[in-house]
Formats: sequence, structure tokens, C-alpha cells
Amino acid sequence: MRGTSSGHLPRWRPLSGSIIRLVVLGLMMASAAASAEPDPFSRGFDAVPVKPTPAQNSGIALEGTSSGEPVGSFRGALLFDFNWRILALKLGDEKLGDLLPYRLDAHLLFAYQLHERVELGVDLPITVLQGDNFHLLRDALNAPNFPGAAGVSRTTLGDMRVVPRLHLLDREQFPVGVSLVPEVRLPTGSADSFTGERGVLFAPRLAVEHRFGSLAVPIRVIGNVGMRLRKDAQYLNLRVGDELTLGGGAIAELPNMGRFTDVQATAEMHLGTPLVRPFNFDQADSLKTPWEALVGARAKIWGNWGLELNVGRGINLSSGYGREALRVMFGLRYDESFADSDGDNVPDHRDRCPNEAEDKDGFMDGDGCPDPDNDDDGVVDGEDSCPDVKGPKERKGCPEVDTDGDGITDEFDKCPEKPGPKDYDGCPDTDGDEVPDNEDDCPDQFGPPENNGCPFDSPPYVFVESDRIRIKGNVLFETGSAVIQKRSYPLLDEVATVLRKNPTLGPVLIEGHTDNRGSRQLNMGLSDRRARSVLDYLVSKSIERKRLSSAGFGFDRPIATNDTALGRAKNRRVDFKLVRSEVETEGKETVVPAGQQPPATKPSTGTTPPAAPSPAAPASKPSTGTPTPSPDSAATPKSSTNTTAPASKPSTSAAASSSSSGTAPASKPATTAPTSPSAAAPASPAPSTGAAPASKPATTSSAAAPASKPAPSAGTAPAAKPATTAPASKPTTATPTPAPSSGSAPATTPASSSGAAPASKSPASDGKAAANTPGK
Repeated sequence: MRGTSSGHLPRWRPLSGSIIRLVVLGLMMASAAASAEPDPFSRGFDAVPVKPTPAQNSGIALEGTSSGEPVGSFRGALLFDFNWRILALKLGDEKLGDLLPYRLDAHLLFAYQLHERVELGVDLPITVLQGDNFHLLRDALNAPNFPGAAGVSRTTLGDMRVVPRLHLLDREQFPVGVSLVPEVRLPTGSADSFTGERGVLFAPRLAVEHRFGSLAVPIRVIGNVGMRLRKDAQYLNLRVGDELTLGGGAIAELPNMGRFTDVQATAEMHLGTPLVRPFNFDQADSLKTPWEALVGARAKIWGNWGLELNVGRGINLSSGYGREALRVMFGLRYDESFADSDGDNVPDHRDRCPNEAEDKDGFMDGDGCPDPDNDDDGVVDGEDSCPDVKGPKERKGCPEVDTDGDGITDEFDKCPEKPGPKDYDGCPDTDGDEVPDNEDDCPDQFGPPENNGCPFDSPPYVFVESDRIRIKGNVLFETGSAVIQKRSYPLLDEVATVLRKNPTLGPVLIEGHTDNRGSRQLNMGLSDRRARSVLDYLVSKSIERKRLSSAGFGFDRPIATNDTALGRAKNRRVDFKLVRSEVETEGKETVVPAGQQPPATKPSTGTTPPAAPSPAAPASKPSTGTPTPSPDSAATPKSSTNTTAPASKPSTSAAASSSSSGTAPASKPATTAPTSPSAAAPASPAPSTGAAPASKPATTSSAAAPASKPAPSAGTAPAAKPATTAPASKPTTATPTPAPSSGSAPATTPASSSGAAPASKSPASDGKAAANTPGK
């Protein structure tokens, strides 16, 4: 920054200082009079106008046009920028010093590829340390309170920069690549400390690039042209306004050097000139043209991490605005380039299979290689229901998982998160009633399966039905054995009480039943042993063994489905069936329909067996000459006169017998009461070969068969009324088998032509033929 000077002799220094003060005051007054002129002490501009670029694949401060970065690529960097001897102060031709002797800025740079043609960059500068020599001006003017000699802050923010980049032409498809960079600087810095503007600065520029790839060392040539449009600012005689900016440089792509990869060497130059007087010389003291050159190198040292080192200086014999005496930049950067040949969003430099797309299934997607079988179980992922866990092919690649560790895989475990035995499908039985909790309506209360695991409300728990002793509950055994659980003792004790109070009840068949788990042989044996255990328990409770019997039926008689644990619990049971014996009753008359055999009696021990019957002649209808069959209803047993038919009261069946004279006995009595000869004689003559069968049914209350009503036809004799005989004694349970009659003729057999007089049915009769019985 220049002032005026009248000489260099010491005796003129006080005078020259006074002259300088007068000149400055005059300039101030003139500036105040001219409303268009800015305040000469306003400051309001950045003393370091050229800034490093945040863009990817660019130079130090030059913008490149490479548009090959995939979407999502980014660059981050921390760059320190040291400038030495920035703003000089002169008195005439004499340089008094540098008002800003040094400044160290830290730039936080970041750029992100939003679109294949759009990138957004940001720069947040921070002045870490800045020197202050404004006392030189105060000393030169001998004015400690001079308003333009105020100092600056040592640490402050700079103007934040937003640097978007739009790729207009791709250098791979056109001779040159072209990009537009509409940079905007926001006034976040300190205008009084020369680290920012007093308003928004707009710095659009156009970047042009061409790559010479045929050279031994590929070189990219870059050129930038643009403007810096800002609010006018001034400090003393230095005016800063709108500027035309020009830049050019080259980037050499060097081969890798050991662990250093992506090595690049850069060289570039930057120039800015006022738009009102570009490249002027007549007003060089007030309208400056910043001009500087930078060279540098960068390389990656570990993965995507790299280092950058740049040096430069202003092109001028002395330092000044935009022409620092020395500039050094050092940065640590991280470049994530998504160059992706196979389009799987894995950068080629990290893609182990750059020409095969990653399958993106969440398994090792970062290596860039497809994984058709993630878990290497032989089942391809498209068919593998568990692609990240090994499993057999028959389970579609899924392993057998047992979450609760109860030995039952979750696939078959109805309670996969609660351990339980296999018999209960993997579910617990909290109350121990053999009904698993998932099917138990009262999981915390002991209750029988027939009531879905809930206890019955009130006793009795044992009661007698017509065919069984029913228990409201279930007899429980130890698993797989015939040992009765103690909790079932009270129920069996109540069964024993019922049997003791009813001594005539029974016999009782104790039946054991199981579910269908296990083989038939196993369950038959188990059910039989369990039934015997219950029998032995009841015998131990003073129940006579002869009243009890037991049998096991295995799973042959289920009462519920065996597909559920509740159904199986219902099938595991003990039943008490009543086995009824034959009950003897008092003798009573049993009417036997005509044409049917009367029931035989069960003779007691010592009963006389029936005599062998002789042939009997069937009855016929003599009135018409056509023989009419008549069923043989009774036969008389052999008596002292061979004609007596004693009566007996049968219980179930009668044994037929016949006398030698051909009479048919009604039944086989337990005891025989013979009749007199007169009673045994037939009322009408009959041939010796047989007796006329009766058509009227006999009764078990008399021994003699009722006589038939005589027919008025010739040759027949009316039957006499039978004599009353003594009733037979009560038979025993033994029932003899009737002796077959070899000569007996059925009632349907027609009479022979020998002239025997069968009983005939007259028109006036009641239609029933009575058997001929002897009279008293």
C-alpha cells in the first residue's frame, strides 16, 4: 500500500509525516464529498482472493470437468493454507512493512456427486492464526487513534463458499469437457479483519478441460474463466470491486510409486483484474491485478486416504493484495470414487469382481461379487428359505432350530419359546394335569383332561351309572410305567368306598387305555399293567379280588383324537365297567306263539334225561281230505305209563322228548310229576305210531298239552280236556341239550295213508288244533 514521500533524509521525516496526514485527510474529505466513492477505511474484502477448490478430480484452485464420477462419489479434505506477507504498506517507494505479515487458514472441503452431471461442493474456511502489523500505519502517521489503523482479529471465520458444478460437455464424448461453476460466497467472515466480504460474492466461471491420454504421461489441461461480482470495497488507496478471473494449468497423471497410488503433479496460474480497468497500468496503485502461480503433488497413501502438498507465490517483485510472498498448502483428503464397471454400486477399486454385479442380498455386498449360495449349504439363495444359515436341502436350506432348547425343533414345537416335553408337543404343563398349557383352560389349576384341564366344581367325583362306575377325573401314572401317581390316590380311594358301600355291585372290569404313541405291543402291555395296578390298589383297600378283573386295550378304543396333546390325554384313561351276571327271577307263564318251540328249561343236577321219542303222526284236515300241517308245539316226557306229559317251568329253553306211544313233551322239567293212566289216555283213538300235534300253543305252567277241539268229520275223536299236573320245580343254570327225535314228524308233514285219525279243524272250530294229551 503506497503513500507519498518527499525524501529519505531524517530531518524531513516529521515534515513528511505531516504531509502524509494532510494528504490522507484530504482524501478522506474528498471521499466524503463524492457520494459514489466508498469509505476509504471500510475494508470489506478478503486479502487472499484465490481459494482451493473442493471439487473432485480438479486442480489446486482450478475446476476440472471430469464427469465420470458415479452418483454417490464424494471427496472430503482438511487443507491448511499458509500465506506469508499478504498486504504491504509503502510510504512513497519505501516499503514500511506488511500489515498482514502471515495468515494460516484451515479449509474444511467436501464435495458430493448428486447426479452424473451435478456435483455440490462446500468450503468452510477458518482463520486459525493471523498476524497484525497495523501499528506500522499508526506509527507512520504518528496517530495512535487513526481510524484506518485499527488492528485485526487473530482468529476468525472466513466466508463460507458453496461451489456447485454442472457438467455441460463430457470430455470423453467431445473434444473438450465443459463445466459451469456458479460459486457463491456467503458473508460469514470478518470484513474488518480482511477474511470476508460485506455482502454476498458471486463468482461464476466456466471450466474447460482436455486430456492428452496418448502421451507417455497422460496430461489434463484445464482452463477457467469467470468473474467475481461483489460490493465495492476500499482500504486507503486500494480499491477492490468486480473482477475478471482467469486461470490455467495442467495435471500430470504419474505412475504409482510404491505405496503411493494415483499420483498426480499439478501446476497452475491465477489472475484477477478489475472489470472497470482490466490489466491497467496507469492506476496500478489503486486497482490491483492479483496474479499467482501454484505447483503441487498429491497421492493416495492408504486406500482412499491421500495427502496433498502445494506451494506457490504471487508473481510480482514485491508482495501485495493477491500476490503473497509465499504460499504453502498441506492437506489430508479422502476420495471415494464409485467407478463401477458392472453397475453394482461397488467402486471398481474395491470390487473383487468388477465385471460381475453384486447380487445385493445383504450378504457380503461390499466385495462386489455375486454370492449365489451365501451359506454354502448347497441350496442356491433363490430356493433357500434361510440363505444366510446352513441347512439341509430337504428343509429348504433352513437348520433345525430349537429356540427353547427342549429337543423339539421350532417347526414342530407348538410352544417354541417355552420348553416342554415331546408328549405335549413341546409345551409345558404348569399344573401337572397332563394337559399342556396351550390347551389347558386352567393352566394353573389341576384338572382332568375331560374337563379341558379345569377342576370340577363340586363332588361327588365317583358315581355309578347303568354300565359303569364313572370317575370325574383321571388316574395318573408315571410316564411310561404302571406306577400310580400319589395325586390319584384320593380318587381311587373314593372308588373303593363306593364298592364297599355296594357289596352287590359288580363284577367290575378295570380297563386300561393308552394313546397312540409307541407300538401296539408296547401299549397293550402298558395298558394291561396299569389296569392291574389299579386292581391291586383297590384290593389293598379291602375290595374282594373276586369282584374285580382287569384288561388292557392299548390304543384300540380312543375316545378323542390322538392328533393333539389334549386328545391323547383323554385317551390315556382307566375305565370301570360293570359286568352283569345272569339274574334268576320267579317262575312265570311264558306264552309261546303257535308253530314255535317253547323255551327250554335249565335242569338241575340229577334231572332225568328225556326218553328217545318215537315217530309221531302229523295232524290233517279230514273234512277236506287234504292234510293240513300243524306245528308240533310240545312233547310229553316218558312216564310210568309211557303217556304222561309232566309240565315244568323253563328259564330259557325246553328239551323235547317223546314217549314210546308217540306223545310230545312240552319241555324238560327239573322234576317229573306222573299222571294217572286215565289222564294220560287220549280222548280219541289214535294210531300207535304217532300222536296228533297240537295247534294251540302250550304254556310252561302245566305239563300236559291242551287238547284240540274235535272236528265233526268222520274218523276223528275229540280230544279230552287235559288233567292238571303239578308245576315243575325251579331250574338251575345248567341247560341240557334236547335229544334229537329220529322219528318225530313235524306239524307240517301230512298224515300217512295208514288210517291214523289226525285232529281235524271243523268249520265251527276256532282255527286252533290242540295237542292230544292224556287225561287224568
